Amino acid sequence: MEPGGGGGQIAAAVSGSAAGVDRLSALPDDLLAQILRPLGTPDAVRTSLVSQRWRRVWSLLPELRVPSLPGDPIRFRDALAAHQVRLRFLQVLSTGGGAADPKSISIWLPAAAARVSGNFALVVNQISPAAEEGRDGIVDLPCFQDATGIMIRLGHLGLAVPPPATGVFARLVSLRLECVWFDDPSELEDTIASRCPCLQHFRLCHSLRMYTLTVSSKTLLKMELEELQGVWELIVDTPELRELIVSRCLLDDDPIAVITAPRLESLEWKYSAGEIDESVELGEMPHLRSLGKLAFFVYGLHDLSYNRTTVQFLQRFRAIETLKLMLGYLPEINIFQYLMEEMNVLPDLAILHLMVDPNGHAFGAGTFHVLKMCTRIRKLILELSGSFDLEEPNACGTGCICEQQTNWQTEEFLFARLQEVEIRNFRGSDHEDSVVKRLFESATAMRKLKVTFDVSVTESKARELCHMFESIVTTPGVCMDFRYRNHTKV
Repeated sequence: MEPGGGGGQIAAAVSGSAAGVDRLSALPDDLLAQILRPLGTPDAVRTSLVSQRWRRVWSLLPELRVPSLPGDPIRFRDALAAHQVRLRFLQVLSTGGGAADPKSISIWLPAAAARVSGNFALVVNQISPAAEEGRDGIVDLPCFQDATGIMIRLGHLGLAVPPPATGVFARLVSLRLECVWFDDPSELEDTIASRCPCLQHFRLCHSLRMYTLTVSSKTLLKMELEELQGVWELIVDTPELRELIVSRCLLDDDPIAVITAPRLESLEWKYSAGEIDESVELGEMPHLRSLGKLAFFVYGLHDLSYNRTTVQFLQRFRAIETLKLMLGYLPEINIFQYLMEEMNVLPDLAILHLMVDPNGHAFGAGTFHVLKMCTRIRKLILELSGSFDLEEPNACGTGCICEQQTNWQTEEFLFARLQEVEIRNFRGSDHEDSVVKRLFESATAMRKLKVTFDVSVTESKARELCHMFESIVTTPGVCMDFRYRNHTKV
């Protein structure tokens, strides 16, 4: 503790207590609160049983973390109302057991809204059997006029937005809503548009009944919309937005989306299977620098709609600084066709983040098909999926069609501008070794290499692989960084 901050008083009080004199209770309230801060909230509350002097000390704490939903919502409401300081952080979880009852939560939420001046978090994992559809399954959200951040996860309970007469979320910067449903989504839309004058980050995910969604905000900088299960119309009007993520939200057939975000810098657009055609209007995005995470299946039926969607989406952009692209392999591919030839053009890139999920198959052909269209890149991130347990990625069996594409092994490549390479989840299989050797033969300007080994790689195996990389990187002066298990440096 800094000089003059009460450290001497606390030390003297502790010394006195050791001698059998209760000098601790004689300390000022603010110092007693400092003593309680390292304790968990339940333990801090229990100190109220020590004596009359300690009964209300815990109510001076600026942060409360409640590990389970209150069994007595009225008592919890009264305790929040009587709290003596503003709360810069209030967290209520259901991880400690007990099912969520929407009516009980709605009892104490207004007291929380009146007390919180920082961040508020409510996480519900288990729903009470009585919480059925209709009014009984809806939590009434009050207006948090002074909160700066709100995160609510409700286990698919309903959430009712407060009426305009209750005020505005005057200081709210971040709003995250997960696993909720709305009886009237327009109430949420109106709240964001007119009652959140400082909102910068909005996240809505795993939510139901969002058939149409309009987000209009003059202040939003980042928005994440994920797993909204069947939105057929999405309208976004955000003149200051910098980052947008739309993941598996639109219906497969003929969705309507109009995105107006002229200052957008990063766009991630993940879809289910429907086409991204003329019904999706992205508008002018002159500042866009990053695009992803687009996926393409290396083997499948001819004219696969998923792949066609990715190609159509890529054709919208002539140049982009960073592209995030995923190559997927189905477990059984012998009944399918090789589809990479359907991807014949990519935007001009500076950075390519290529994610490969081989599912046990040889992936060199698909990888180099993409790379040969990106010979001007400055940086490559090659991220291998760690989801398979096979010792060898080509352990799919002798005669698998993944071995038929061999041009990448002899075709001439030259990555004359590639200076930085990062490889993630490297396991050291023979096929992976062949892919990186082929890459390094063509990366004549490489200056920096970073390799993160898969979690299955032991320290001794990691050291062997380090020597392998050192032997195949022939470009002089390359700075190498090797990591394994929790990014520990080898």
